Amino acid sequence: MTERRRSYAWWIVAAVLACVLVNPYVRGDGNGYYAWLVSPVIDGDLDFTNQFQRADPLFQTLIFEPDGTVRPEARTVTGRVGNQWSVGPAVMWAPWFLVAHGGVTLARALGATVPADGYSWPYVWLVSMGTALYGMLALWLSARVATWLGYGRGAGLAALGIGLASSLPVYQVFLPFHVHALAACGVAAFLAWVVWRGRVLSAVDWAVWGALAGLMVQVYHLNGVLVLPAIWVWQRSIAAGGWVPAIRHGVLFVGAAVIVGLPQLVGKTLLYGRPWITGYQDQFIWSDPRLWQTALSPNHGWWLWTPVVVIALAGLVRVWRSHAVMRPWVLAGVVFYVAVASYQNWHGQSSFGNRFFISLSVVLVLGLAAVADWAAARGVSTRRTLAAAIALLAVWNMGFMFQWGTNIIPNRGAVSFRTVAVNQVTVVPARLTGFLRRYLGDRQGVQDEVERGDVRQRREYEVVR
Repeated sequence: MTERRRSYAWWIVAAVLACVLVNPYVRGDGNGYYAWLVSPVIDGDLDFTNQFQRADPLFQTLIFEPDGTVRPEARTVTGRVGNQWSVGPAVMWAPWFLVAHGGVTLARALGATVPADGYSWPYVWLVSMGTALYGMLALWLSARVATWLGYGRGAGLAALGIGLASSLPVYQVFLPFHVHALAACGVAAFLAWVVWRGRVLSAVDWAVWGALAGLMVQVYHLNGVLVLPAIWVWQRSIAAGGWVPAIRHGVLFVGAAVIVGLPQLVGKTLLYGRPWITGYQDQFIWSDPRLWQTALSPNHGWWLWTPVVVIALAGLVRVWRSHAVMRPWVLAGVVFYVAVASYQNWHGQSSFGNRFFISLSVVLVLGLAAVADWAAARGVSTRRTLAAAIALLAVWNMGFMFQWGTNIIPNRGAVSFRTVAVNQVTVVPARLTGFLRRYLGDRQGVQDEVERGDVRQRREYEVVR
């Protein structure tokens, strides 16, 4: 078997494993994202009341009074139940959902009783597997970007490191109805396109790139920060070909982005009366960003919870020196960081690590690949040392994820890393095998147990900035 075929075989194995382990659980924010798909396809409307009535208990408290009526503040100026979550995930999930819906409709015509309601097992399983595969696509595209930029010797190890030792696997496999794996895929596709196409983009290239930008931002609004490098590329096109083609390319880029973003624009207009209103009431406090805490706080600090990113960020120094074309992307990542630090909920509340930064997975893979490529150039022992370090971080991350996901440690607020470390060698080994057995045999029962623990923790949690 050639090296390339062996590589593809490993990617396929990883994708299949992700699909087997995926948890078809619509929870938390996922209820809002998923409702944008279920309501129009199944009900033919944008009345989310019945979708939100099927949500987990904590989500329902955001929408309904104790007597089951809709909270006044949950209604919009158009009289509809609000849905602040973006429409883009529904766009990406639509192919998987429609296949499930077609299969369920056919099965019911043949006498089956499986509900055609968007929430029965064919729907949630296929959509969940779609998320798992989008996460794998994000990692594969990231590895390709690293290879195209000359870090092929470290690309596979880097993708494995971010795929196992970051926050991505939580939202790719265990909470697949959240947005973050999809956001990582959108950003990876956006960057991969321009790196693949090279220094000179044709009119078609600009149109495709704009469409990818529209999808990336529609999926996750904060990804709009990562469109900034397109301005630098556009300015470079002016120097290369003059103003006339550059203006044409800019119009194609923006036009394609708007067309692809129409589901978001139309949906929000119908709900809130204006296309630019998302429904979010959260604030960005630009004058007082939590720069230090966002990285190193026990309350979901990005570097502290997922230390593999520190190695990746160090590698970006090498990328900065070697590839001027990537400097705007690194700078956009810095702006992204400041934006998260300025957000009122910079810690993400119930978040494994800092989930907002999963969007930057492609940049992290590139940085980690640069480190791995450097290690390979230094010799076998250095490369093995780095691989061992990444493997150790991955094992730590898996145990940490288990503690967080099963409420062994608080899933909101700060954690004691001394307690986490003790649990890694005492509680996790004792419970993990039994949990996996129950998870593979009765995922609904495990979900119900986790949900009850989550409700208990939420009662004791007070949101602080």
